[in-house]
Amino acid sequence: MAGSIEKRGKNSYRLIVCHGFNLDGKPIRHTKTVHGTKAQAKVELAKFVTEVEQGTVIEGKSITFREFTDFWKRDYGSKELAPSTYRRYLGMLESRILPYLGHFKLDKIKPTDIMKFYDMLDKDTQIRRIKSNNGYRTLKPLSQKTILEHHRLIRAMLHKAVYWQLLFNNPCERVQPPKSKKPKRRYYDDEQCKILIANLNELSTEDIKYKVAITLTIFTGVRLGELMGLEWSDIDFTNGIVSINKSSQYLSDKGVFTKTPKTESSIRDVAIPDFVVSLLKEYRIWYEQQKSIYGELWIDSDRLFVQSDGKPMHPSTISKWFVKFVKEIGLPVINFHGLRHTNATLLISQNIDVAVVAARLGHAQITTTFNFYVHPIISHNKSAGNVLQNLLIPN
Repeated sequence: MAGSIEKRGKNSYRLIVCHGFNLDGKPIRHTKTVHGTKAQAKVELAKFVTEVEQGTVIEGKSITFREFTDFWKRDYGSKELAPSTYRRYLGMLESRILPYLGHFKLDKIKPTDIMKFYDMLDKDTQIRRIKSNNGYRTLKPLSQKTILEHHRLIRAMLHKAVYWQLLFNNPCERVQPPKSKKPKRRYYDDEQCKILIANLNELSTEDIKYKVAITLTIFTGVRLGELMGLEWSDIDFTNGIVSINKSSQYLSDKGVFTKTPKTESSIRDVAIPDFVVSLLKEYRIWYEQQKSIYGELWIDSDRLFVQSDGKPMHPSTISKWFVKFVKEIGLPVINFHGLRHTNATLLISQNIDVAVVAARLGHAQITTTFNFYVHPIISHNKSAGNVLQNLLIPN
């Protein structure tokens, strides 16, 4: 493949290389402007020919990061991401990322530009002023965990730009990710769980929906959205199986809505013991009584957990009730998701195969279960100490 050189001005040359044909059968023309002597332009032309042959030349006018964000939102974010995740990413983009990176040409973003941005977000920075369309704003410093979330979003977006052939490579790959401490996952040990279940069993019939929701979560490890998305048709009373195939979410502009689970592996069947099956049967009787009381005013959603008139319950209703309840009975306060950690930790402590635990939790990889949920619980920790005492200390 040969190329040509056009003189554009003093010490300025345009390199022209034709390679391939477009849909109209016309040659695809690649151009590049260089500065220097004619001899230097010839050297650059040889390099340019090689780049075109190897397919490492991006066609078309360079766009800004803000313009790319519009494409990303339209062709990926709004279609592929969960609504709550997409909403969170939009907030990160509009508040901090676009005011800083928005005006950069996409192919001109360097690792040092990204590193400078993270420095501006750092918690050690007292005051930051980021230029935006509205002038200057003062933003509060962010935690290392939140900065890491910004890094992951920018890296994922630029990776998509590479995939779409808008970039040769991702500058984020040459940036050291912000360091963030691994969050301590809080859960109840076996003794604390016994206390929780004993107190749940003392609840009045009026609170049976909360008793069922908490008990079901302890024995299945479902996520909150998965729990709130359960319908009666998902319960196999005969075989003691709960089918998890949807998730209930809430957004202010959409209200309560149903979506597919977090991942494909999240669609699963989880076995439950007879104790939980009996509790669900008891709850079903109470549920049907509520329907008959409301009569025509009952809105039949088939959801397990509903408002007094049958409408799907807000996902946070159960979690808020749970935090209030454990405070009242004197247990350490953990969030609702801590019950998922509790389920996994107790199962693993009883030597249940990690692969089985991973499948019940809906994890795609066993390593996720290992990394997140393998904890020594206190009673087993004490037993381990006693074993060594019996072995090493004479009676």
